[in-house]
Amino acid sequence: MEDALIGRIRAAYENHSPLIIQGGGSKTFYGSADEGEVLSARMLTGVVDYQPKELVLTARAGTPLMAIEALLAEQNQMLAFEPPHFAGPATLGGCIAAGLSGPRRPYAGAARDFVLGVRMIDGTGQ
Repeated sequence: MEDALIGRIRAAYENHSPLIIQGGGSKTFYGSADEGEVLSARMLTGVVDYQPKELVLTARAGTPLMAIEALLAEQNQMLAFEPPHFAGPATLGGCIAAGLSGPRRPYAGAARDFVLGVRMIDGTGQ
C-alpha cells in the first residue's frame, strides 16, 4: 500500500502535477482551495501497535480518530488533546497535518506535542 502511494507521488512530481492529499475529507473547507488529483490516505489505516501501560499508540495516517478513541476507551484512556470531528471521518494524519487540537489545547497542549515519531513520504516520493 505504501509502494502505491510512493509511485503516485513520484509520478506527480516528475510530471509537475499537483496532488491533494486527503484522508477522510473532513477538513476540505480548511485552508486554500486546492487544485489537483486527490491522493487518498484512506488505505493507510489501522493501529500498528498499542501499549496501554506505556501510553503509546502507533497508527497509520488514514486511521479514523473515532477508531483510535474507541480503542483507548476500552482501557479507560483518551487522547490528551481534543481533536474536532467535522463532517466525514476525521483521521489521525489530518488532525496532525491541520494542527487542530481542540478546546483543551491551552491546558493539555497541541496534538503535535504528543507525536513521538513519524515515518513519512515527502513530495518527491522519498
